[in-house]
Amino acid sequence: MSQRFKPYATVAIIIEHDHKFLIVEEVNDDQNNRPVFGMPAGHVEAKETILEAALREAREECGCEVSLEHLIGVYEYVKDQETIYRFCFSAKLQQIPSHLQSQDPDAEITAVKWYSKEEIYARREDWRTRLVGVCFDDYFKGIRFPLNVFKTINTVTR
Repeated sequence: MSQRFKPYATVAIIIEHDHKFLIVEEVNDDQNNRPVFGMPAGHVEAKETILEAALREAREECGCEVSLEHLIGVYEYVKDQETIYRFCFSAKLQQIPSHLQSQDPDAEITAVKWYSKEEIYARREDWRTRLVGVCFDDYFKGIRFPLNVFKTINTVTR
């Protein structure tokens, strides 16, 4: 019997306020420690729903509580020897913070800043992955799906 393939599930969150977007900057050890940026994003953890993961990643990476609004898209990203399924959401801040501060438990985030659409696209060589552009492209095209496309069936007690 062959070994079972296990893809990664990730979430990304586009947070817009006053025509600016919350962006996290980090040093990417996967890319020779070069500075990169993108929307808050990360892996879904064990026993966590996709929606819970999105809320947690926004909180950890930006230090902000958000309300998810829509699913922007589901993206299959195949690279090297892995497959990643990314769920990208739009969200609004529950409260506008006076100071942006990451609460990243991995301490990978170097800054959290507001960027305009033009600034995001002007620095495309600094995107963490191509998924940054693909997600923003769909967001700016107005692609939106309701959150009720997600159905959670609990089979284990948390």
